[in-house]
Amino acid sequence: MRTLAVFLTCLSAYAADRPNILIIFADDLGYADIGVHGGKAVPTPNIDALAASGVRCTSGYVTCPYCSPSRAGMLTGRAQTRFGHEFNPHVGNEAELGLPLDQRTIANELHDVGYATALIGKWHQGFDKPHHPNSRGFDEFFGFLVGGHNYAQHLDADPEFGSGHSHNMIYRGDKLQKLDGFLTDIFTDEAIGFMDRNKQKPWMLYLAYNAVHTPLEISPKVAARLPAEVTEPNRRGYLALLLGLDDAIGRITAHLKSIGADKNTLILFVSDNGGSGRKPYLAYNTGVNTPLRGDKGQTLEGGIRVPFFASWPGQLPAGTKYDHPVSTLDFLPTACALAGAKHVDSIEGVNLLPYLKGENNTAPHTTLAWRFGPQKAIRQGDWKLVDARDFDAKSQSGWQLFDLSKDIGEAHDLSAQFPEKKAELIKLWDAWNSQNIAPKWHGSITEDPTSPAAKPATKKAKK
Repeated sequence: MRTLAVFLTCLSAYAADRPNILIIFADDLGYADIGVHGGKAVPTPNIDALAASGVRCTSGYVTCPYCSPSRAGMLTGRAQTRFGHEFNPHVGNEAELGLPLDQRTIANELHDVGYATALIGKWHQGFDKPHHPNSRGFDEFFGFLVGGHNYAQHLDADPEFGSGHSHNMIYRGDKLQKLDGFLTDIFTDEAIGFMDRNKQKPWMLYLAYNAVHTPLEISPKVAARLPAEVTEPNRRGYLALLLGLDDAIGRITAHLKSIGADKNTLILFVSDNGGSGRKPYLAYNTGVNTPLRGDKGQTLEGGIRVPFFASWPGQLPAGTKYDHPVSTLDFLPTACALAGAKHVDSIEGVNLLPYLKGENNTAPHTTLAWRFGPQKAIRQGDWKLVDARDFDAKSQSGWQLFDLSKDIGEAHDLSAQFPEKKAELIKLWDAWNSQNIAPKWHGSITEDPTSPAAKPATKKAKK
């Protein structure tokens, strides 16, 4: 008995030494809509303060310019094209749709070393029980399973599910909830509750807001703060969601300070992809990605380079920028290093902490590469080679070469001037792509214009 008591005491002390990990995902956030990136339409003081409290990664990337695959890459630390999760899962064979069951998640790894784990918000990694968050390493789940959800919740509203979006279908675990309020606020309340319930052990919270994704609903709490000069309804709705998201970030960071957990919590903040600022696109939300070219759904910088902040007071240098390319692939190995967890050898991310602290002055990645249907891209240093598509899924640009140090907007194709560099990067992309597999499913063509083989998913069902 004494041996067991000593072991439990040591385990408790070990747990207390390990930091909490808070991963915050925004959804379809425009690169240029936040103040720290020059946004002026509405103030975002809390997001800006979070960026200022740590390291702002100026070349922060997601693994895909689209919702579900981007999240799959972050959750596993592997390019989602390695395991066929290339598109959004919609209606179909639920046993085959979603994050493949042979892939371990960041929640699996941290749960196994004693962390309390939770997902609050958007899952979008599968629907049936084996693909459910509670089956993928998350002790707690509160949110929705599909790609989008309405914000205004009413106790008497009926649940409804479409091919990619749900209405009034928020779950706690597998139990449907009846709620009243605005979803951004509700998710924040749940996040604070999770933190309070786990003060005595380390925790990992994946807080996946659906703001600022469509539908562009306006909360009564922020309506009076919308600028009068903005009259276009979609833009007003988007800015309202952004105001609500900023308020939520402020509540989260203030609560961490109030319970004395701010200095023991690493916060990683990103958007799942770029803003959706083109009207022909189904998820159009008026997001602005200036000075980046392109939008959600494209492997141009506007689709894959996102707001990307890491904050850990006393551990990461505040008010600093980090310019080498980093990726959400890096979240899992970074978290595992802090938690003392092992991970599978096939991950492609790296532990970012030595780089962000200035202990390692080399670049974390020699190259980063992308594939999204017919679209391709690879970045090596300041060089970016990209083959993007327009949203009609018909036109092909072919490979274009850019020097991002001089042309962040990808306006000047240098292929003709540097044919050797173009050929080198094509060879590197081909080598990377040789390790990918074919997509295990295709999404709706109305939501995924880069996938000509996809067919619209129009079936409605209860989910």
